[in-house]
Amino acid sequence: MTSPLEFSLYDTYSKSLTTFNPAATVEPGVLRFYSCGPTVYGYQHIGNLRATWFGDTINNMAKLAGWQTHWVNNITDVGHLVGDGDSGEDKLEKSAKSENKQVEDIVKHYTGDYHKQAESINIELPIGKNLPKATLYIEEQMILALQLLTTGKAYLLVDGIYYDSSDDNLKLEGDNTYTGREIKNTTKNPGDFALWKFVDEAALQKWKFNQFDSTAEYMLKLLQSDSNETMIALPNHWGTPGWHSECVAMICKLFSGSFPPVTLGKPIIDLHLGGEDHIDIHHKNEILQSKASGFELSKHWVHNKFVLTDGGKMSKSKGNVYRIIGEKADSISGHGFDPLAYRLMLMEHHYTEQLNFTWDKLTQSQNRLYGFRKDFAQILSFAKFHKVEVVEPHPKQIEILIKPLLNNLNTPLFLEKFQDFTDDILGKILQDKILNEKNLATLLHLEKEFLKLNLNPIIPEEIIRLANQRTEAKQKKDYQTADSLRDKIEAQKFQIEDYPWGYGVWKN
Repeated sequence: MTSPLEFSLYDTYSKSLTTFNPAATVEPGVLRFYSCGPTVYGYQHIGNLRATWFGDTINNMAKLAGWQTHWVNNITDVGHLVGDGDSGEDKLEKSAKSENKQVEDIVKHYTGDYHKQAESINIELPIGKNLPKATLYIEEQMILALQLLTTGKAYLLVDGIYYDSSDDNLKLEGDNTYTGREIKNTTKNPGDFALWKFVDEAALQKWKFNQFDSTAEYMLKLLQSDSNETMIALPNHWGTPGWHSECVAMICKLFSGSFPPVTLGKPIIDLHLGGEDHIDIHHKNEILQSKASGFELSKHWVHNKFVLTDGGKMSKSKGNVYRIIGEKADSISGHGFDPLAYRLMLMEHHYTEQLNFTWDKLTQSQNRLYGFRKDFAQILSFAKFHKVEVVEPHPKQIEILIKPLLNNLNTPLFLEKFQDFTDDILGKILQDKILNEKNLATLLHLEKEFLKLNLNPIIPEEIIRLANQRTEAKQKKDYQTADSLRDKIEAQKFQIEDYPWGYGVWKN
């Protein structure tokens, strides 16, 4: 592919498919996108991981289509209150107190587990500054709050700084369904939300405005315009950022190099991702702050649907909140399933549809996974025996096969097309004893760059040794020894199959 291919995704707010053209992105030929990552106050379950898988899958699809990508996936380690609005305790603080640990220890432990869960289904998370923690961008979040306060788009109360939504035409009909916030000590609008919340000195996470020199000019303007008691105390008051501000601050800093962004005339990123729970509150609040600050945060907003379990919402009280890896009672691997069966299950369901997780469905996905591995083992065995050369895949062939992905990331249809392609290759092998080297290259390329289902595993030397010994035993018609060697191979979770030209091994 000489130039990146166009692709489409469903924009939640425009309620239509939108086309991503490499000539029309913020940075031509580069897909700049951001996804809301986990709040690391507890273990991440299979529903949380669907959102991360979604970001990684868009990243993989775009690269297959010839794009360069810049993906940022954040880690929320402050500011996310229990109710998702502006009331209740900070989730990190609550977790730290309940486990009798420091917040830093909670963040380290559950971020580490997040990495392990993602790795278990071959999600490749961004690294370094592209996997940022909210606490590393406190200064930018402070400036966001102060800037809106100085321009009159926010107001100061005794418990914090709040965004003023009175001019935003939110059509809230006088209730608080937009933010979930219980309105107290204010006659402002239900759509208002916290930019900065004051806390007392006993809080586990707290910062002061006077810790940063960059806040001084804003403080001076504010004190000159209004020197009431609350305003005078503002620089020295302990506080924490509101949850809805961190992404705005980090997107500006990481994609444009500064906050506020230097260039206000165009969007900062092309695409903002998140779960469907972000649609009505979190992301709309990000949009409001950005517009009030004089810039457009993202050109497009795309959301994945929830994962249900047994047709209902996941709930600890119901005992149906599952991780991918972990103890038997609460994880896929603990129940004896291959974690990658869940990766395949994610691909079997379109991101715009809720995924109803059941153990029966996971069994079907695992059987399908093993079917793919069995097919690959036969093809790879034939290629090895006949010394088929490994070459570069044909770009046009790749383009044809990924066409469903380019059309609103239709992973279920892509899997069907991939299966058809695999079946055609197997048919030619069995009927005509032919394996086209370009076809082999395409299979391997799509597995490595997109499927990532361990279809082409590295076979341990011990398994190869046992397999070769088994072949020798069969040649000597020592079938008892051959069966014993097969049992040893299967005990190490590998399956061996015989073909007219030799054998193949696959991970089971």
